Amino acid sequence: MFKNKLNGKAISIFIGKVVLFYVILMLLVYFFGYLGHGQSNFIYNEF
Repeated sequence: MFKNKLNGKAISIFIGKVVLFYVILMLLVYFFGYLGHGQSNFIYNEF
């Protein structure tokens, strides 16, 4: 029953989505780490 629904195309689409979301997540983590988000001076801390 499941072997007919889970063909190669569905599996490849699923793996492609997983890889795409992982790459996007890693890019966001790298981007915020590179910018030092949360480590910069807040505007009210300089008064």
